[in-house]
Amino acid sequence: MKNLIILIFLLPLEIFACSAFFSDGTSKFFAKNFDWAAGEGYIIVNKSGQKKFAYGLRGNNQASWTSKYGSLTFNQIGKEFPYGGMNEKGLVIEQLWLSQSMYQDNKNQTISELEWIQYQLDNYTSVDEIIKHINDLTIKPIATIHYFIADRSGNSAVIDFIEGKTLISRKQGMNQVITNEPYLNSEKYFESLKTPVNADSRTHFDRYCQIKSKLSQIQIENHNQAFEILSLSAENRTNYKTYWSIVYDLSNFKIYYKSLSNPGIKEINFKELDFKPDKTLQACNINEEIFQLQNYTYEVNEYQFLTSMKMMGVKLDNTLGATHQMNPDQNRIDKVYQDNYIDLTINFVSKDASGNIFYTLLQGEENYKFRKGTRSGMIPVYKKENKKIIYGVPKGDYAVACFQDSDLDNKMDKKIFGIPKNFGFSRNKKGFFGTPPKYPDAKIDLFEDTEITIKIK
Repeated sequence: MKNLIILIFLLPLEIFACSAFFSDGTSKFFAKNFDWAAGEGYIIVNKSGQKKFAYGLRGNNQASWTSKYGSLTFNQIGKEFPYGGMNEKGLVIEQLWLSQSMYQDNKNQTISELEWIQYQLDNYTSVDEIIKHINDLTIKPIATIHYFIADRSGNSAVIDFIEGKTLISRKQGMNQVITNEPYLNSEKYFESLKTPVNADSRTHFDRYCQIKSKLSQIQIENHNQAFEILSLSAENRTNYKTYWSIVYDLSNFKIYYKSLSNPGIKEINFKELDFKPDKTLQACNINEEIFQLQNYTYEVNEYQFLTSMKMMGVKLDNTLGATHQMNPDQNRIDKVYQDNYIDLTINFVSKDASGNIFYTLLQGEENYKFRKGTRSGMIPVYKKENKKIIYGVPKGDYAVACFQDSDLDNKMDKKIFGIPKNFGFSRNKKGFFGTPPKYPDAKIDLFEDTEITIKIK
């Protein structure tokens, strides 16, 4: 029992946070906190009339298009991989981490999860247009996220990807909020809340309630009020902070932003930007004291790209990737990524539909022996069979361990005499009296996309 508890709880869970909201009042404001482990980044002016291909992370059927509209985006991984932004028609898109995302396979051209943002800004003018074309591409991700979109007409929507299906949740009323849970789950939690909102909590659900409750009390009339509401859900941990806060003023075509290292509010007037195809590519470091555009070079972009890949532990053809970002007019296939990563689908079969399932992947017998996981996470249990796709798993041999926490106390459930229950391993192997099986008994070889079933009992 002790061995299995150590196996799960000493491994890092993928828990990140961001918060965002849209307010459709006299003026329309879209606001976002970017919470992460690093705060470097650039604000890039993207030109119209540019021929583009999605980068070749999966297969060879990448999306291709020519940008119709210019945009301004907030980038940390380099050009063409934005975290969010607004185009010259007033369409705003932002992304937030969501561990539960499983993307719909539309059997058509593919694109990565961040390039999808740039594609929408390049091609569409409104929420309705995005939704009309929502299945035109298949997202093949590295990370799992969901999207928040809004436009100048006052429309907004959250786009979730739940159990391989695309779920659209349009704004009802004047405001819409999103954190790091599926939108409908957050709404359900808010509606069922019987106690006052916990202002000190930083859980996904409580941050949602903090912002939604405040928005119900006031009508936002200026960007300073929007920043004040964002501050309700800001993070300030030792290695994890709110590094950027961004407010899009859709009514007046302006963007306001600030960063942790330079907290003064900066203003960007969209009417002063030049998106013409022949314009030299320009950008501004997000941590500068003022917003001042300068030429955006290959060297700056390469540094962003290489630093981000190293921090995330992702192996790519770095030269090819950095080159493609600056000149995305060719279909480039990243053989380094394709040769080193697969997707693992796990079907968790439980006796009851309650609580959460904690899981971890351990690569190789040495890591299994010392309980060192390659990938760990948690999924909520809504039914007796729950599916999870773990994207971008490094190829190799693994064992998978999991347990179901039915009563939501973040502990393993036990039988009489303290014997653990409701747990499982790959190949449905177990040791005696709740101990882990030997590694060869639980080992699975992952050298191509694979689907397995684990029975939790």
